[in-house]
Amino acid sequence: MGTTKRKIKKHNIDKKFLWVTLILLGIGLVTFISTSLGIYTEDSAKFYAMMIRHVGLGVIGGLLIMHIISKIHFSFWKKVSVYIFILGVIITLLVFSPLGFSHGGARRWISLGFISFQPAELLKFAVIVFFSAWFARYQKEITTWKYGFFAFIGFLGIALLPLAKQPDSGALALIGIVSFILYWLRGAPWKHILVTIFVGIAALGAYVFVNPHIIERIQTFRDPNQDPYGSSYQIRQSRIAIGSGKIYGRGLGQSVHKFGPYLPESNSDSIFAIFAEEYGFVGGVILIVLYGIFTFFGFKIARNAPTVFAQNLVTGIILLITIQVFFNIAAISGLVPLSGLPLIFMSNGGTALVVTLAQIGIVLNISRYTKERIIKRKHT
Repeated sequence: MGTTKRKIKKHNIDKKFLWVTLILLGIGLVTFISTSLGIYTEDSAKFYAMMIRHVGLGVIGGLLIMHIISKIHFSFWKKVSVYIFILGVIITLLVFSPLGFSHGGARRWISLGFISFQPAELLKFAVIVFFSAWFARYQKEITTWKYGFFAFIGFLGIALLPLAKQPDSGALALIGIVSFILYWLRGAPWKHILVTIFVGIAALGAYVFVNPHIIERIQTFRDPNQDPYGSSYQIRQSRIAIGSGKIYGRGLGQSVHKFGPYLPESNSDSIFAIFAEEYGFVGGVILIVLYGIFTFFGFKIARNAPTVFAQNLVTGIILLITIQVFFNIAAISGLVPLSGLPLIFMSNGGTALVVTLAQIGIVLNISRYTKERIIKRKHT
């Protein structure tokens, strides 16, 4: 006979998770530079500004912030979770102030003069850290309507309303899906799950009704040939670029579709198509496998995390990254409707990369602390 106890052991960060992150970041940087060559041929000043923002702010700045945050004990984020949530919502609402500006028919950006950024990137983290703390604090009351369903719907609604107004369907869907998965994993009863799904479907129907462009995306997904020079242009060109890569690809820097008007957003939303064109089917499979390994090591850290809050937070962060990657690759390949979500570690966007690397810093800090089972035997 014996009893099982757990103790928390501190050690070095998870180097396997760190290395796969750095490998993906390196591949992403090389691919981003290659895809941006098309911009260089048109406007060299814009190219250099983009390099400074992505490499200087995103990669170098992001790695520095990741290192600093990896030194901060994860319990700090639980203490400030409410403040981060409030800050995330307020900053997102600022897109409707004079600081905000529109691009491509959506009002999603804030300009401070010397820098512009998309506040939804911070809001994604803010919602996850808040629900991680909430579900940890009320883990025994999660089955009640007050601390479970109504709290979940209420706080999620507060976060999603500014995104619905912008509109930003990609970020809205991502936050909703990850939050719902956390709610389900933390033990929400089935009756709450079913009611949540019903409310979500109703809200989605209302959102689609007031945003007809969503229906257009769905129709484009169903028939990519319906408007080949309009709404279907990007997905058609993406599939052509992927197909032209064949088995082994054209080679680094040899993509044709990144030049001129062939493929819109070639170094952003469509960057996977350029990657597949240059590295082929084999390169695409290797990249997806690397993202899979990243996810595996991330969930392994979550499983061994020392507290419920830490488990929630790592799970939420890994889901945020993995689901974005899945939807980007699937959308560009024509497997799901276009979402506008970036390909993490690769797509243009210094702010998104900084926030992502900052979150990975939190995961690395949590990886320092693991639960270990100690079995004490009673002698009779």
